[in-house]
Amino acid sequence: MQSIPKKITPCPILQAVVELRFETVLPSDAVFGILYSLLSSQYNTFEKLPILQIPEILRSQDPNLRYQPAYKLIDDNFWVQIGSNVISVVNVGSYAGWTLFLEKISSVLNHLNDSKIVSKVTRFGIRYISFFSLDIFKEINFGLTLSGDEFETEQLVLRSLLKREEFFVNLQVANKTFVSDFTEIGSIIDIDTFIENENLTIPDIKSSFLERSHFEQKKLFFGILKKEFLVSLNPEY
Repeated sequence: MQSIPKKITPCPILQAVVELRFETVLPSDAVFGILYSLLSSQYNTFEKLPILQIPEILRSQDPNLRYQPAYKLIDDNFWVQIGSNVISVVNVGSYAGWTLFLEKISSVLNHLNDSKIVSKVTRFGIRYISFFSLDIFKEINFGLTLSGDEFETEQLVLRSLLKREEFFVNLQVANKTFVSDFTEIGSIIDIDTFIENENLTIPDIKSSFLERSHFEQKKLFFGILKKEFLVSLNPEY
């Protein structure tokens, strides 16, 4: 069985996001108002996001906008982002670790469940974006050939949809790239592990899918790294 580190140093995680998409009969303003009243004691600063400049009727009809957040609640390195059909918990900046992140996620899910806003959950996902200053393709278990020779390129972006247990995984690996709000050029490993199921419930997500999706993304992340590269990251087991 693959041995998975608890942490590596320095931590490469730029952002960690847990997102839940849902259906509701309430208008977007009502969704935000109810959730803000439940969360404002902890997240007492909020921002309106630029998508609010687009009329709600257009946002609701455009599949690219329907699940975009319209408000951001802020508590230090944690955000809660809320839209008419989506809520996400985001750890930005220094990664707080899974234990604290899980506490934040569970608290938000409890409030969401208590609010009775959600008529149906449509998608649940957990996403980690990690940054490396080196060329990550030299340090992962992946290779390409062209006409029998090693494939050499100035820049490479790998995107793939994988199946892991009951989850799907959007995997993106890229080198020589910029990350938003980050000035250094380097490589990213972006893993979005998600499940789409009309029978999903918030209690099911809390009791089962949350921990399992986190485990699957960690297993994939550490599984694609070469052993000698992982050793250089000071893994703690």
